[in-house]
Amino acid sequence: MNDRTALANVEAEAALLGALMMENALIDRAADIVQPADFAEPVHGRIYSLLIRERSLGRHANPVTLPPFLQDDPAIEALGGTGYLAQLTGSGASMLGAMDFARQIRDLAKRRRLVEGLDAAIGLASDLSATTEQIVDTADAAIVDAGATTDTMHQPSGADCIREMIDSMDDPASGILCNAIPSLDGLWGKLREKQLVIVAGRPGMGKSAMALSYAVGVARGGHGVLFVSLEMSSQELGGRLAADMCFNGRGGVPYAAISNRNLTPDQRRMVARAHGEMSGLPMQVIDTGRITIGRLGMMIRRHKRRMAAHGVELKLVIVDYLQLVSADTKGRSQYEAVSEVSRGLKAIAKDNDVVMMALAQLSREAEKRPDKRPLLSDLRDSGQIEQDADVAMFLFRQEYYLRKEQPEEGSAEWPAWRAALDACQNRIDFIVAKNRQGQEGIATGEFWGANQAVRG
Repeated sequence: MNDRTALANVEAEAALLGALMMENALIDRAADIVQPADFAEPVHGRIYSLLIRERSLGRHANPVTLPPFLQDDPAIEALGGTGYLAQLTGSGASMLGAMDFARQIRDLAKRRRLVEGLDAAIGLASDLSATTEQIVDTADAAIVDAGATTDTMHQPSGADCIREMIDSMDDPASGILCNAIPSLDGLWGKLREKQLVIVAGRPGMGKSAMALSYAVGVARGGHGVLFVSLEMSSQELGGRLAADMCFNGRGGVPYAAISNRNLTPDQRRMVARAHGEMSGLPMQVIDTGRITIGRLGMMIRRHKRRMAAHGVELKLVIVDYLQLVSADTKGRSQYEAVSEVSRGLKAIAKDNDVVMMALAQLSREAEKRPDKRPLLSDLRDSGQIEQDADVAMFLFRQEYYLRKEQPEEGSAEWPAWRAALDACQNRIDFIVAKNRQGQEGIATGEFWGANQAVRG
């Protein structure tokens, strides 16, 4: 479209403002749909802001009460002064069509922003000093902004909330279980749609292995799974998946043999069988080293639509890991950026009706304690993760630390160290420190590092 003026309707803006001044009760409904910045005529946006402010203060807003706030506005003077407000109430204002005006104003504003954002991306594409990532991010940001909605907020009554809860109790499709890690399923129960689940730990605790084992278990149950890998390449992820799926509780195919391409004929056949099984499972992967929270939301919506087209409902999204997702807002501190990302992940979970499991890296503070066990307070230095999480679980492997403290064989410390190692070998602790809809506590599972498999 060459005529950009077609992306504005100042008559609809005037009609909406007139309707709102005639019936102030409509302001609340309009505020759920359109924002002051959505008005193409800036003075209309300022008048709309005044209407919202006066309504929030419990004061009536009309052509008689508003002029004192606008008498020094040169744009109002250019339109004939504060008498312009009275003109608005007669400019085709209709209380019956007011919300239609609001929706059209919002839609046109989104189109203008989309055009501006894509124009900016085209401009960057012509600038050889700009990276392709910058160009894509600019285009993505424009698309995400255009796709955002303001009037689809779920606003049920209290009775509706109870009815929704009762209906979900009898819905066998509600929530997910892993089944591969029954001790964990037994502790935190079914993970529910719209939940943000944080799985945190220090490096070496088995976060990625646990997440992949959980993902495979959920996919084997017929639920759609999307694994967002920001740290591992798709080939590394494939190797870990194959090692996990080949593990039978006694052995299988070691991950080292897969990564080193040193497989026996039997092991090759086992990996081929794992590939055949995975081909029939509803699991998809996003392999990228860099992504913003806005772009992530867009890609999740895309995968949800694609799975639905094949009769599969996306139930679980796993992000590995949270601190590698970038905030949409530039120039923020690390704390502010992580807070924006964690809030964004929670919003994506709610908007897409999925379980959002985000792995999180803990700082070294946990390792300064004698027992090195993580605490909920360890998350507090990492943005608002603790507040946003519906479930917060820590992974802990005492074996990892004991092996780093191995004394010399035959020394006085050796027997006690060996006994302690034997007691915790292949053990992983699931420490559920926060659970809004279930119990907290500790469960024990099995970590088979050679096979990158977590069981329980």
